Amino acid sequence: MNGMLKTGIFKIRLTQFRSYESLSLNLPSEFCPIVLTGHNGAGKTNVLEAISFLTAGRGLRAARLSDVARRVKNKVPDGIEILPMRWAVSASVNVNGNVFDIGTGTVDGTDRRQIRIDGKNISKQAELARVFRCLWLTPAQDRLFCGDPASRRRFLDRLVQVFDPAHADRLSDYSAAFKQWSCLLREGRIDTVWLTSLEEQMATLGVAIAAERLDMVARLMIYLRANVIDYFPQAEITLTGVVEQALTEKSAVYVEEEFAAYLKKMRHVYADGGSVQGPHTADFKVFHRQKNLSGELCSTGEQKALLISIILSQMAVQMKEQGMCPVLLFDEAAVHLDARRRKVLFEVLADLPAQVWMTGTEESAFKDLSQKAHFLTVEESIVNDLKVA
Repeated sequence: MNGMLKTGIFKIRLTQFRSYESLSLNLPSEFCPIVLTGHNGAGKTNVLEAISFLTAGRGLRAARLSDVARRVKNKVPDGIEILPMRWAVSASVNVNGNVFDIGTGTVDGTDRRQIRIDGKNISKQAELARVFRCLWLTPAQDRLFCGDPASRRRFLDRLVQVFDPAHADRLSDYSAAFKQWSCLLREGRIDTVWLTSLEEQMATLGVAIAAERLDMVARLMIYLRANVIDYFPQAEITLTGVVEQALTEKSAVYVEEEFAAYLKKMRHVYADGGSVQGPHTADFKVFHRQKNLSGELCSTGEQKALLISIILSQMAVQMKEQGMCPVLLFDEAAVHLDARRRKVLFEVLADLPAQVWMTGTEESAFKDLSQKAHFLTVEESIVNDLKVA
């Protein structure tokens, strides 16, 4: 790790979050891997999801803010579920030697989010990503290459956002502009000046988003071709999309003008219920180079191994170019991986200059980390230390 300082959480508190009425954890300051084990439904993933809300976005489940509030049974015969007014997650984190107190939650049980960093209210979520960055892999992503393009875009945008926090702002602003443009056209309010302004904004933001995605893929490919981790596949990533493709052939200024003109031309089509292409419809494909096989045709285990290769390559990029490494949340880390791959993976994760959180149902699956990790058991949303021999 070349003397690189570690990044991680040394204190975290959950209040009215999912299954937790209250949870407070003090963690090892050396930021060794954290392993949470327990039966399905015990509350392990909820802890990881809470951590994922400490950075920009909707967390590892892409949930609405109101949906993560703890549900309690009302004391009436029909057992109606009611939601508490607020939920909160706060943590003290050390990022390359700099300590920050960060927190987030809802104000009134709605989707209105409050963010605080070192006691100050923050208006933009991207500010969280500038302080604390994390990546995650979940069982829902194990078949990512066979799923819908929106899930793959979210995965790629998370990789970009961890490298460049401003990407979160661009995505949010593009989405807001597209929503306004959509409403104007679908509701028949043809305000030419307003529409033109929104199209210019979408073109500027959309080209910047596409350019960042292309840049991230190019950086990743350098490390993926090197195949830096034994027994894991080399992945080839191909990004598809009208704006992305145009940027490989023309200057960004020209593509902006072209995209704005395209949106203007498509107004009547969209107003009549049609669709338009753009960064919001982009996709990427992954190819298993050793097997000469497209990612969606690989087994579930191979698809997970491809994702791990991509994640580790992103972390290698970040370590080399920014001197830091994001925290990794790895839900059901051992599932679909054979013993050989688990052993190699755990060796790599234990040596990362960042905290890694992992979950699983059996402690035995993590035996290769018995002397390197801090083990916690989770039972009915109660978390305790576990002594592993």
